[in-house]
Amino acid sequence: MKLLHFALQKQDYNLAAHILVYGLIKTQVEAKAKPTNHYGNKGNKKPRQR
Repeated sequence: MKLLHFALQKQDYNLAAHILVYGLIKTQVEAKAKPTNHYGNKGNKKPRQR
């Protein structure tokens, strides 16, 4: 975040764009590395019967 703020202060929009793209790619790679539960945060609970 500090580097993005610095780039915007210096009006170096090319650097700011590169920082944003790098952050998006980094976030996407980290998200794919985490195991996902397709049913939310319910864990292995059985659904309630009504």
